[in-house]
Amino acid sequence: MNAVPLPRRQQIRNVALYSTTNCLVYFTAPVVYVGITQTSLCAGLGASDTVANLPASAYFWAVIVPVFVAARFQKVSATAPALAIAYLAMALAGLLVALSLWWPVSTQFRLAAVIVYGAMIGAGLGSRNVFVWEVVNRGMSLELRGWAYSLSFGLGPFFAVIGALLAQLLLSGEVVIPDFTFAQGLSLTHVNITPLGFPLNFAALFAATTPVLCLAAILSSQFKLPEVHDDAPRAALLSTLLESATELTRDRILACAILAYVLVDAGFTITNNMSLYTIEALHRPAEEYAGYQNALRFCFKMTAGFMLGWLLVRTHAKLGVLVTGAFCLAGIVWALAAPNRWFLLSFGLMGAGELYGIYYPNFIMARSRANRLRQNMAMLQLMSLATSLAPVGFGALSDEFGLPASFIAAAVITCLSLALVAWGLPARPTPPADSTAGESSPRLEDACSSL
Repeated sequence: MNAVPLPRRQQIRNVALYSTTNCLVYFTAPVVYVGITQTSLCAGLGASDTVANLPASAYFWAVIVPVFVAARFQKVSATAPALAIAYLAMALAGLLVALSLWWPVSTQFRLAAVIVYGAMIGAGLGSRNVFVWEVVNRGMSLELRGWAYSLSFGLGPFFAVIGALLAQLLLSGEVVIPDFTFAQGLSLTHVNITPLGFPLNFAALFAATTPVLCLAAILSSQFKLPEVHDDAPRAALLSTLLESATELTRDRILACAILAYVLVDAGFTITNNMSLYTIEALHRPAEEYAGYQNALRFCFKMTAGFMLGWLLVRTHAKLGVLVTGAFCLAGIVWALAAPNRWFLLSFGLMGAGELYGIYYPNFIMARSRANRLRQNMAMLQLMSLATSLAPVGFGALSDEFGLPASFIAAAVITCLSLALVAWGLPARPTPPADSTAGESSPRLEDACSSL
């Protein structure tokens, strides 16, 4: 039975808009997903490992912004406008970095611009993530959610692969792509352009994200949700935060899920150091492989996206959480153990694991009451503030003890997340009734039987 009070045609329209906007974000992912590209740019500007990780840390420092945005736009009717504003802020961030690289300014100013970019993307994507779950929860049925995830995170990474190859072409002036013909079979084709040179190649790459994200802003403004009588006065920010914190103390399953998300989120930021490790593993500059790393990342993510969407329909929410966390752990271990160019496959495994950003929050959404969903997602963003310490911490660890030491630390953190999921969460979460809001985590035998 469909519990969403919208015509099926409107729900399908929401699925199409949701999938299309996600595909547009994926197309810009080599830049918008703060990490590999920003680390390579900072390394090219002569930054240390610690400074090269600052854009990723700034991304997480900005997670406080969605909390204010969620408190300011509390009505359900504000969902679409808030999404449009978030995309426009991200478009502006790319333009600002492009201008800083184009103008003859100091290296310190350019590094500062890249760090600010990380913060603006953190604020924009974080706000998008808070409000888009309102669309998923109120705008499409459970059955259609599985299809929306498969389209968005199966087809979406295909656009990211295209974006990654185009990024590689802009950065190095050359890209190698597979080519198949019936006469010759599978072969490799070299595509060449006149290279722009550093840093104009990065300027062109950042500037190209602006029109794409502007289109996403236009499309996201077209979401339609059920009419909700939400004329109650807007609660103050402090009281909203206190209510969310109180709910976490009463609902241990929700608190456990959020903590597991924060841990896997922290472990995943090791991808920045993995990019820097390219120099040591392949004896070539990191920027020469940044595009290929992103291509592998999203090829694997595309395959996992189709599989996990199907699994969500066929099984339960917890399995998606476990699988994505296991992919992250496998990617880190592979980076430690793989020789030579086989090391690059670690980026593919991390790409598949990156879907933790969907399946961990999906579990949290399933556990949340409808009237508390936005606040819980904002609290999730706020709790992720702790993740901001991870990139800089991994960078300092690698400066002191070498990059492999930071990989070991990330693997331990990811293992802790998986342990919380395996033994602290039920397979099929449901919103707690008032009488069970304070229920504890499931018993060990119940959790094990749900695996």
